[in-house]
Amino acid sequence: IRFANSLFLQEGVAFNPEFLHLMKKYFRADVETVDFSESPAVAEQINKWVENHTDSKIQALLSAEDFSSVTRLTLVNAVYFRGSWKNQFRPENTRTFSFSRDDGSEVQTLMMYQQGDFYYGEFSDGSQEAGGVYQVLEMPYEGEDMSMLIVLPRQEVPLASLEPIIKAPLLEEWANNVKRQKVEVYLPRFKVEQKTDLKNTLQELGINNIFTSNADLSDLYIGKAVQKAYLEVTEEGAEGAVGSGMIALTRTLVLYPQVMADHPFFFVIRNRRTGSILFMGRVMTPEVIEPNDHDFDSM
Repeated sequence: IRFANSLFLQEGVAFNPEFLHLMKKYFRADVETVDFSESPAVAEQINKWVENHTDSKIQALLSAEDFSSVTRLTLVNAVYFRGSWKNQFRPENTRTFSFSRDDGSEVQTLMMYQQGDFYYGEFSDGSQEAGGVYQVLEMPYEGEDMSMLIVLPRQEVPLASLEPIIKAPLLEEWANNVKRQKVEVYLPRFKVEQKTDLKNTLQELGINNIFTSNADLSDLYIGKAVQKAYLEVTEEGAEGAVGSGMIALTRTLVLYPQVMADHPFFFVIRNRRTGSILFMGRVMTPEVIEPNDHDFDSM
């Protein structure tokens, strides 16, 4: 995991030296001066900084329209995570599978497969709110400090039915109660990329004044807050190599619990020691394979 912070300050404007010192001391932030009136050049400079600190995975975070002659300060944070599974999927076991979306349609995707020892549990909220029993699988990354939780409802249950119950205490309950056992895992390759305007989100949480002239920020206020996230999951882990092959689709006897993520599911990447969440999202449609794609292998 790599974290990076930077402050881009309007040249010619005096900022409190103590503020700059604290940003460097506690957040290890770089400090650069720019001319925000030259908005295209500033956007290019900041986007290049973000690219350099995310291995080029986050691009075009900001645009020239995000700056004006009244912009005085831009704070940028980058988080980059590259993790390899502790138990990696073998690329030769990956093949084309059908993935059923919540609207009833199906797409073809590359499904990874392995049988191994993972942390697994079946849970229920005791009502029908979450559609009854659902599965939770924890797959650690190398070093075991970080892991991915997969939360999978029954195939006939829309993912939206499970979403309302997911709260921080429940995440801890899952992590504390999954048991190590042998599990058959079918997990599609997937890639998530999203850009979010955080202003509305923060205001819904009650953070309002910082976006107005009433902000207690020494005559400054926040004009815009944006976040862009990128995550790719493959056989190796995050950003792993690609591959295709064959797996057995027919079994006469299932000896171990089976997690078949061939329909929408939640994922959480978290620090197992602190419980801090790095990424959290849902996969509604994984990586789609077209019939004329060179990776397509008809069943």
